[in-house]
Amino acid sequence: MSENVGTATVIVDKTANAAPLGFTGLGLAAVLLSLSYIGVYPVESMIVSMAIFLGGFAQVFAGIMCWKKGDVFAGTAFSAFGLFWFSLAGLLIMPAIGWAEASSGTAMAAYLFIWGVYTFVMLIVTMKIGVRALQFVFVTLFLLFILLAVVNATGSTGLLVIAGYVGLVMGLGALYTALGMVMNEIHGKTVIPL
Repeated sequence: MSENVGTATVIVDKTANAAPLGFTGLGLAAVLLSLSYIGVYPVESMIVSMAIFLGGFAQVFAGIMCWKKGDVFAGTAFSAFGLFWFSLAGLLIMPAIGWAEASSGTAMAAYLFIWGVYTFVMLIVTMKIGVRALQFVFVTLFLLFILLAVVNATGSTGLLVIAGYVGLVMGLGALYTALGMVMNEIHGKTVIPL
């Protein structure tokens, strides 16, 4: 009588943490767009291109990879904010090529306010996660969306400059978070506190 002995195959997921890519996409896109709000340069093709590739593709890709690893927060946040960047690029491109009328200030204020509400809800979730750098990014991102909503509702150029500086700080915070995640993982210890 022969016995059939089964073997088990163990699959080990060696997929890297994609969150640093997501924070890099957010940080670089936000810094570059915020510099245009401050008045360093006008909104031009570089802004649209970075919105699509840095903000959009990098964050959606990071979101999918985080989702694959079972990180529902990062998967949801990066995917949603990546899609935000795609929609922002669409709002800039479609009127320029004649596919749609440019959005009114009121419509843009509503668009940005809704994103602010979503960001606030995600900010609440970061309180449970407890990573201070992550909380900083979401607090400043929430403030940025609300400021930009008010700018679009009122047309205030002075407030746009303030929003630009808030966006610059948020973007640098996102880049700090990305760098910290990479450095800490590479060194196997906390090199950059998050």
